[in-house]
Amino acid sequence: MLVGIIGAMDLEVQALKGLMDNAVVETISTIDFYKGNINGVETVVAVAGVGKVNAAVCSQTMILKYSPDIMINVGVAGGLSDEFKIGDIAVADSVVEHDMDTSPIGDPVGLISGINLVNIPCDKKLADLMEQAVSKVGTITSKRGVIASGDQFISKQEQRDRIKDNFGAIAAEMEGASIGHVCYMNGVPFGVLRAISDGANDDSHMDYPEFVKMAAANSIKIILELLNSINGGKLQ
Repeated sequence: MLVGIIGAMDLEVQALKGLMDNAVVETISTIDFYKGNINGVETVVAVAGVGKVNAAVCSQTMILKYSPDIMINVGVAGGLSDEFKIGDIAVADSVVEHDMDTSPIGDPVGLISGINLVNIPCDKKLADLMEQAVSKVGTITSKRGVIASGDQFISKQEQRDRIKDNFGAIAAEMEGASIGHVCYMNGVPFGVLRAISDGANDDSHMDYPEFVKMAAANSIKIILELLNSINGGKLQ
């Protein structure tokens, strides 16, 4: 099994690249793809860059070049659920593009033209394994639900409220739904796992720089535990 892993920023996947055995690097469309083995699992890891277009280019390229069996988006997010603390984990059961809006012509808010979905479903078995990986780490808690993506850093209460009201989302970031969109079109199972770096509110501009590294480290801990489970055949 080949697992594709995409982060938006280097700090979100740097530790994974450092743990990769027999890494071979290939640059395509300015993106470096690292292919090798992590915890006994064949993986390809890439830094997409921030935003939905960068994420879509990276994920489509990865699929066409490496044909991963599953895709995972890992990184940090702003928490929309009041239950979250900084460093907690959001596991997606579906993803939405919160800035997609053709409602003036009668569509539901968030409807994605072409695939005719608002919520793109994540692979349930993979999401289950992500939650199990969190429990194995032990010092981190998780919540499962909708993760919303858009080309905006959410830092205003009105933005936060709009996304929660429209989609019931538990976290907001800038890439996961774009990767999910590409995976859905290509028939590749995918999952999104995000550590909470801020509250997606008026304090986010202060919280994010302080906590992003800690949150990213938490997400990496979960991914490594997840790869252990995959190596044990739990996704077969």
